Amino acid sequence: MFTNARIYCKKIDRLNISIIILILFLSFISLRSQRKWTILYSSMVDIRNKNNNIIDYISKTEQYLLNEIEHQNNIKKTNPDDLIYLTKTKEKKRTNFLSLVAKEMIKGFDDGRYQRGY
Repeated sequence: MFTNARIYCKKIDRLNISIIILILFLSFISLRSQRKWTILYSSMVDIRNKNNNIIDYISKTEQYLLNEIEHQNNIKKTNPDDLIYLTKTKEKKRTNFLSLVAKEMIKGFDDGRYQRGY
């Protein structure tokens, strides 16, 4: 009778160990899948927040454009009396010594052509 009880205890111990191993294995699998779902959910929340921000920007843009259309009638037509005319200043040309000498030489060749009588 004592041997039968030992056999039953060994079988129950093996069953308990296999159940513990199965529970650990399934918990690791569930933690992995839970981590994947958490990553997926957080990315979905980010996409939703970005979408809400885009909707806010679109509504602000629409409001701005509607205000511009409303204010378009309030714009005053200008006439020449309203305009301010500014005098344009001449830009100072930068010249160096070599360019001046080259220009004088070219001018001298042109003058020499007329002096020959051609």
